[in-house]
Parts: sequence; structure tokens; C-alpha cells
Amino acid sequence: MENISSLPSGLADLKGKTVLFYSPGACSLASHIALEETGKPFRPVETLLGKQQHLSENYLAINPRGKVPALVTADGEVLTENTAILTYVALSNPDARLIPTRILDQARCIAQMAWFSNTPHIFQKAKFRPYHFADREEVHGDIREKAATRFWECLIEIDQMIGDQTWIMGQDYTVVDPYAFVFFGWGKSNGLPMETLLNFSRHKDQMLERPAVRTVLEREQNPHFQTYLAALR
Repeated sequence: MENISSLPSGLADLKGKTVLFYSPGACSLASHIALEETGKPFRPVETLLGKQQHLSENYLAINPRGKVPALVTADGEVLTENTAILTYVALSNPDARLIPTRILDQARCIAQMAWFSNTPHIFQKAKFRPYHFADREEVHGDIREKAATRFWECLIEIDQMIGDQTWIMGQDYTVVDPYAFVFFGWGKSNGLPMETLLNFSRHKDQMLERPAVRTVLEREQNPHFQTYLAALR
């Protein structure tokens, strides 16, 4: 597995290749799956958050905000943020059919991914990093408790959103689905009763049936889905 620590600094050696910087277990799983779904070659580069590699000089030269994912396109352009990367991957690979063709439906996909980014993702962050939201340590416990409750409410909302539909946005698989998949894994690792969310659990099972999803989970050795992968082997 290629790790950012083995790369020269800067973008010069990356031009001509599509490169994804990701960290196992992070939200970058969504973009990683989407790229794999296209069937086109790309270069996945592990950037371990737990080892602070996202704050290394090498990575900050690519994404000064020090977050994953980051995508370097074949012409050397850098794109960050899941919502933007997923939209770019879908629109630049129309044959993969990862986003609807109608502009209004495309906008609805983007709106859903924006909600994922600004609501459940933020509550997950607040639970584990309350110091990003308040300096006073005496309130960190309250922040964690409230964030955990709101994250669970978001998962219930996703379950209701799926309902009797096949996928998040309806009957067709889109880039919204791997993004939702991230939150199922986080919920499981948080010890939440994910099995009670019947629609979301069905969605998770359908995701695990997709070869691209299983390839990426194995490549990452993604910690949130190891139990499920073991059952499938």
C-alpha cells in the first residue's frame, strides 16, 4: 500500500495520474469507492490521520487545510471536499452512471451530500473532538453527549430517507450512496444499534455486494467494516 511518507514533496511527480489521498476509516471512503466504481485507473495514497500525516509538509503542499480526501486530477489540478470530489468523479465519468442526467436531480444529489458534510459529519466530529467547539473542558462532556444524540437522529433520518427505495436517491445508485455508507460504519463503531435501522441495514448489505465497495474496503482494511467483510470471506 502506497503511503504519503514515500512520496516526494509537491505535485510535480503526480501530474498525469489521478491520485486520491485517503485515510482508512475517514469520510474519504466515499470518494475512494466512487473512483473504484468508474473502472478507470487511479493511484490511492494512504494518508494516515492517526499518525498526523495529513499535517505533514508533503500533504499540506497538496491540501493546505490538512484534510482528507484530496484528489489530484491527471492534469495536476487539486480538488478537495467529498461533495466536490464525488460530483467531479460522477460528471467526468458519465458511462459509470453515478449521477442522474437531469440537472435538477444532479442538484438534489449535491444537496444531499452537502447535508451529509455539514450535519452528521459535524456531529461525529463534535463527539470525538469537542475541543474544536469550545475551549472550556468542563463543557466537553455536554458537547459529546449532545453530539452523540444528534448523530443518532441523523442516522434515523437517513433510514427514513431510504424507506422502500433501492438507493438513497431512489431506484438508481449514485455517488450519494457511498457517502451514506460512511455513516453506517461510523455508527457501528460508535456502538449504536444499527441493526434496528432496517432500511439503512439493507442499504449497507447492498453496498457490500458491490465489487468496487469490497475492493476498497479490503484495500483500506477499513476498521469500521471488518466484521462484515470477515463474514463475506
